[in-house]
Amino acid sequence: MAQESYYDILGVSSDATADEIRRAFRKLAAKYHPDAGGDEKKFKAISEAYTTLSDEKKRKEYDQMLRFGIPNGGFGAQPHGSYTYTTSNVGDWNDIFTNIRNGDGAFGGFDFATMFGGGSAGRAGYQAPARGANLTCTLTIPMHEVFTGSTHTVNYTIPSTRERMTLKVTVPKGIEAGKKLRFRGKGEYGATKDQRGDLLVTITIEPHPLYRLEGSDVHMDVPISMYEAALGCTPTIMTPTGETLRLKVPAGTQAGKTFRFKDMGAPVFRNETAHGSLFVTVTIVVPSRLTKNEHEILERLRDNDTRDYRKDVLTYGRQWNASEG
Repeated sequence: MAQESYYDILGVSSDATADEIRRAFRKLAAKYHPDAGGDEKKFKAISEAYTTLSDEKKRKEYDQMLRFGIPNGGFGAQPHGSYTYTTSNVGDWNDIFTNIRNGDGAFGGFDFATMFGGGSAGRAGYQAPARGANLTCTLTIPMHEVFTGSTHTVNYTIPSTRERMTLKVTVPKGIEAGKKLRFRGKGEYGATKDQRGDLLVTITIEPHPLYRLEGSDVHMDVPISMYEAALGCTPTIMTPTGETLRLKVPAGTQAGKTFRFKDMGAPVFRNETAHGSLFVTVTIVVPSRLTKNEHEILERLRDNDTRDYRKDVLTYGRQWNASEG
């Protein structure tokens, strides 16, 4: 194979901008990545070139090295991502490339005089760039799927190659809003298949008009009339799992009273045999309009009621004002 420089491998000029280098890498990575049926050796060479040229310090040192006269400014690609540097008047270029990759400087710890002491051919082992980045996306599910589990298809894009990816996501019972499902090796590309990042799918849950989830507990409100609150009642309610219950509301129940039904909530995440509780809170509805007969009856009840409902309001109000005075 003809010897090439990193610039040749990416198909850019030696004065290419960082954006031009990045675009060239993405285009070539999409074409040669092994997961897409490409040439793994070519992809490693592309990654090697991009790792150096995308780093300002490493690129500067690499450019300095090229000016010392490696034939054609470069190297020939070898199996398994290794490269052979060939010259008749330059010393051990392996040390220089290793220093560049390790971030030690092209000539860090290197005896400059040996560069002119005779020919030497060597091999620089391939050093993979960092592992591919993790990617994230959001999946919104209806609330009833928390009780049943579900399977969805998620579509997302790989930023470096703009590839559209499709993944089947199994959502377990009891999933909670904000939980992340991790799919290993489905994120951004790395140097090889086993260095690809992960995909993190964050779960959100659609709100329901009746039920509210708090962890594995389910909350719901049940409206009753002021007459039912005063006299007591037994309204029928339905749980999220479709069961019907008779809620016994005693006479004199106040607004905000909450009844708990143990083990009638949602499944506990990662423990499907356990369930949260169902909390039923009573709200009291006052009629916005009364018939003439209702109005007369309620007036008589009010006039005959001698209870002092606002005693504490006056007592604590007087205490407050006394302390302020």
